[in-house]
Amino acid sequence: MSKLEGKTKGKQATSRSSSPEDRIEFVEGLKRRWMATVDAIVDPLMLIDKDFKILQANRALAQQAKRDIKEVIGSKCYEMFAARKTPCPGCQMKKHLQTHESTTFELKPTAEGRYFEVNTQPITDNSGQLEGSLHIYRDRTLAHQLQTQLIQNEKLASIGLLAGGIAHELNNPLGGILLFSQMLLRTMEKTNTHYQDVEEIESAAKRCKSIVENLLDFARQQPALIDKKSHQEQFELQEVMGSALRFCNVGGAVDKVDIIEDMDAEGTPAVGNRNKLTQVFLNLIQNAVQAMPSGGRLTLKAYRLDDERGSWSVGEIIDTGVGIPNDQLKKIFDPFFTSKSEGEGTGLGLSICHGIVQDVGGFIEVESKLHKGSCFRVLIPRPQNLSATGS
Repeated sequence: MSKLEGKTKGKQATSRSSSPEDRIEFVEGLKRRWMATVDAIVDPLMLIDKDFKILQANRALAQQAKRDIKEVIGSKCYEMFAARKTPCPGCQMKKHLQTHESTTFELKPTAEGRYFEVNTQPITDNSGQLEGSLHIYRDRTLAHQLQTQLIQNEKLASIGLLAGGIAHELNNPLGGILLFSQMLLRTMEKTNTHYQDVEEIESAAKRCKSIVENLLDFARQQPALIDKKSHQEQFELQEVMGSALRFCNVGGAVDKVDIIEDMDAEGTPAVGNRNKLTQVFLNLIQNAVQAMPSGGRLTLKAYRLDDERGSWSVGEIIDTGVGIPNDQLKKIFDPFFTSKSEGEGTGLGLSICHGIVQDVGGFIEVESKLHKGSCFRVLIPRPQNLSATGS
C-alpha cells in the first residue's frame, strides 16, 4: 500500500469516527473559549445593530451597566452603557453605519462623570451586508483629568509670574500712601472736614495692600522653585480641618449654620505642608459660610480613598448654600474670577488653594447644584508606608 493510500484511508477513518455529537461538542468548545476570551477583555465591548440594540456584550459592559449579562442583551446600548433614554452626546453610530468605515470618537461624560474613547468596526453578514457595529469603550477619565490639570497648571504658572511682577511694582507706592495717610490721621483733628476723606484713603490703601499680598501669595505658588520635600510633614488631615474650623469660629462667622463633623475613626494621615493646608480649608470653610447668608448646614468630612490615581486622605467641605452655576464650575480656580459682588472678593482665594494642593501632589475637585449647595473635595497623599486600611 502506498503512502498516499494510507493517508486517504486515515482521513476516512477519522471522518467516520467523528460523530455529530463530537462535532457539536467541538463547536461548543470553540464558542466557550471565544466567549471566555471576550469576557477577559477589561474594556466594555458590545455588538450593536442599526437600531442601537445590543446583540452581544462582554462581562465588562455588564459590570458598567450593573446588570446581569442576560439583561444587557436586547437592550439599547445607551441605556446600558450610560443610563440614558437617548443616544449618548457625541455618538457617531449613525455616521459610522453610513460610511461603513472604522472610526474612533470620544463620548462626553457618562452619568458617572467618566470619559470614554470609542473604537468602532463594521460587522457584515455572509453576503457582505452590514449587520451592525462592534464598539469597544476605553476609559479615558484619568487621561482627561491629567490633561485638564496640565492646562490649568500652565495657565496658573504664566499668570503667576505676571501677578508677581505687578505686585512687587505696586507694593512700594502703596506702602507710601498707607504710611502718609496714617501720619495725617494722627496729626489731624477728627472735626476736620477732610478727616473722613483721609480715612477713606487709608481704608482703600489697606484693601489694595491686601490684594497685593494675595497676588504675591499666588505668585509664590507658580512655579514652586523650592525643594517641596523639605517643607512636607506627616499629620492628620481631620485635625487640620478642625483647626481651620476653630479659626472661623473665633469671629463668629459660623454662628448661623449647623455644623456636622463626619471624620474617619481610623484617622486620615496625610503628607504635605500643614500650615498651608490649614489655609486651604480655612478659605473653603469661609466660602461655604458666605454661600449661606441666611444659615444652613456645613458638613466637614474626612476619609480615606484609594483609586487609580493613588492613596489619599480626603477632606470635604459641603454646604447647603446658593451653589455654583454649571457655566462657572470650570472657571472657579482661574485667577481673578469671582462670583461675589464687586468689592467683596479678589478672585484669588481658590487659585491660591489650587496651587497649595497641587504643590503637595494632591487634587481639589468641586461638585455643585444651583440653589442646593456645593462640595469641595481635597485629596492629599497618604504616607506611602501606610496600607489602605491601617495606619
